[in-house]
Amino acid sequence: MKRIIIIIPALILCMVSIAQDQKIISDCTIFFSINSSDSEHPDIGSKTIFIKGKQMRVDLETRAFNQTLFYNSGTGSATVLKEIGVSKYIAQYNAGEWKRSNHIYDSITVTLNDSEKNILGYHCKQAVLTLKNGDTYKAYYVPGLIPSIMEMPFEANNIPGMVLEYESTNKRRERITYSAQNIDFKPVATHQFDIPQAGYRVLH
Repeated sequence: MKRIIIIIPALILCMVSIAQDQKIISDCTIFFSINSSDSEHPDIGSKTIFIKGKQMRVDLETRAFNQTLFYNSGTGSATVLKEIGVSKYIAQYNAGEWKRSNHIYDSITVTLNDSEKNILGYHCKQAVLTLKNGDTYKAYYVPGLIPSIMEMPFEANNIPGMVLEYESTNKRRERITYSAQNIDFKPVATHQFDIPQAGYRVLH
């Protein structure tokens, strides 16, 4: 009986210690560079992720197009703005439609390991992601920083920490790497999530 009495407080202290080591991040901006395995055109562009509570905005800038995603994890709904040259488009998705449009990321298997990498001064752990089509990718995350929206980013969903580097592939099967260049923890202005209502062609 004495052993049980000793062990239980030890477990409680351990759980409290783990909880204290984790910090929920509900306001931040992360700036990523995007690079391709294509040796002729390695620099693709940039990606900026804004997080505020249950809202996320993702700005993607490339040579071919610019795109902005607005996502609400509370409702599961999303709005996508896309600019190709002078043409502007807007598409709105309810939760079911958005989930279907990202079906390739359903049932991602996440395998955590002890490999580490220093990114922006953070000791990041490695996760290996396996999609249901068999493709595998690597991602690096900060275990102690937990974003308030776990869908950040969709390609590296459900990783237990702030993702600072991750991979994906494009239609030409080139390996694309997203690497964080800076993190800003200042509160994100609410106007960053205002969705424009004019000047865009609606896509159904």
